[in-house]
Amino acid sequence: MESSKPGDGGLFIFLPDEITKKIYSWQSRFEEYVKMPKPHLTMMYPPYISRDMWKIFRKDTVAAARSFKPFRVEFTDTGYFKDPFFLYIAPSYCKELYDMNLKLSAICPDNITGLNLEPFIPHVSIGTFATEELVLKAQKQLGGFIKDAGLSFTVREIFYTVLDDDFRWKIHDIISLQA
Repeated sequence: MESSKPGDGGLFIFLPDEITKKIYSWQSRFEEYVKMPKPHLTMMYPPYISRDMWKIFRKDTVAAARSFKPFRVEFTDTGYFKDPFFLYIAPSYCKELYDMNLKLSAICPDNITGLNLEPFIPHVSIGTFATEELVLKAQKQLGGFIKDAGLSFTVREIFYTVLDDDFRWKIHDIISLQA
């Protein structure tokens, strides 16, 4: 998986503070640190779109996002990617997430480079681990944590963010879904 570099941007759904606090607590238990925006769902794979490209695609992206009404997301699952061993939580199936990803990705498919994950897997990153044994141990713990955590919220907006030269992800645009 390619790591982010300054100038990379993406469309994210940020989680509410109460869920974010739980995720930070889990991350600290696993002693993992990931330089990324606060916990989020990435809505476009690959997610990287530069600020210059955003100017070109913003109008169509806003129109596509506003075609969706606010919708509920509930995190019920855990999983991991193998390169590197990357632990995450995932929502139960949510048609709106998949439909939104398809609509947004279709706007600028030839101009986005980056993670190249197929198919789209909505997830929130928890951390990376050195071995499969360690990630499986953490996944088991994480499964216990989310079982009773009540991790659901309503998506009302998406955010265009960019990794700036100081290696901090910053919000550059907020798009509200249909009222």
